[in-house]
Amino acid sequence: MTMKRYAGFDFSVISNARLRQAALCWVLAVLIVLVAGCSKEKSPLKIGFAGGLTGRYSDLGTSGRNGATLAVEEINAAGGIHGRPVELIVRDDQQDPEMAVQVDNDLIQKGVVAIIGHMTSDMAMAAVPLMNRKGVLMISPTVSTTFLSGKDDDFIRVTPALSEEPKKLADYARKGLGVSRMAIICDKANRAYTEDYADAFKSCFGNMGGHVTATITFTHGADTHFDILAHEVSASGCEGVLIAAGALDAGMICQQLHRENANLHIFCSGWAMTQDFIQSAGRAADGVMFAQFYDQNSRKDTFMQFKKRFEARFGANPDFAAVAAYDAAQVLFAALSQSPDPQILKATILKQKRFHGVEGDFEIDAFGDPIRRFFLITVANGGFKTLE
Repeated sequence: MTMKRYAGFDFSVISNARLRQAALCWVLAVLIVLVAGCSKEKSPLKIGFAGGLTGRYSDLGTSGRNGATLAVEEINAAGGIHGRPVELIVRDDQQDPEMAVQVDNDLIQKGVVAIIGHMTSDMAMAAVPLMNRKGVLMISPTVSTTFLSGKDDDFIRVTPALSEEPKKLADYARKGLGVSRMAIICDKANRAYTEDYADAFKSCFGNMGGHVTATITFTHGADTHFDILAHEVSASGCEGVLIAAGALDAGMICQQLHRENANLHIFCSGWAMTQDFIQSAGRAADGVMFAQFYDQNSRKDTFMQFKKRFEARFGANPDFAAVAAYDAAQVLFAALSQSPDPQILKATILKQKRFHGVEGDFEIDAFGDPIRRFFLITVANGGFKTLE
């Protein structure tokens, strides 16, 4: 069979057989290029998520994954980004620095344009040097260590760096409650966050005439005895205690502190402000104070609608990690909608500067650090209550 016409071209006008064959090959090559171009246009935009999905800090990672998942599902339902679907590739960093680097490497090899993660400061500290070498952007929902502040690197976050949060707690302890002596308990498993938090609190509290009677550290394990920690706190002669730890450990420490001295004023870092804390602490959770950029009692329409969608999808209330991961995804989508080129993602985000968050607009400065308001929150009747 002799092909006379192909793709609109009449090959019968070419008398020489070799010329006809050459012309046909040329047309086929052009078609292959065009098809490949169309295929690339519709190929998925791959985004990574890296966080702790197992172990004692999995409440943070699981909530973050769910927030990012909801954002991806919603944008795909709306047609994707310029017709391209978004694919979320999830990895568990196991709250281990070596694993964090390993999973990020894996995600980069799979062709992600950016990674949403990590969820704790220690993991981000381990991962950011890799991101800088590879030129891939990491946008963290919850990392707040100041060790990553003010740097021109491949790291952006939607949670503010530690400064305002411990300052707000110190101010309330000293001026609101009249506490003059505080002890501090820190989890060394995330020391880039906890020690940074403790130092910021000490500085603010000290500047207001307060005194830190003891700084006690622990790493969770079989030989960790929270009753001994509680006794050390009480023996220091403090009136209040700040706990910088994850939700499960902070809750168990609160139980022991309540048994040791029920009159202590207890403050916790925002890391612990999840439902796991309330379940772990039980009745000892009541009255514990937090400072957090997330107000789960907000009546703003954007938050109420998000909460409704999240509950319908996952059967649970969203916590701060879920909201932050959803916000991080929206920042990323906004940049990708302008250009899918991963090399200019950061520049695109910094140029836009202002973004719509679940609880209102926020800005990201020239170094990738956000500016957000903090709320004072307590636990009452088994739930979080916003005071101011």
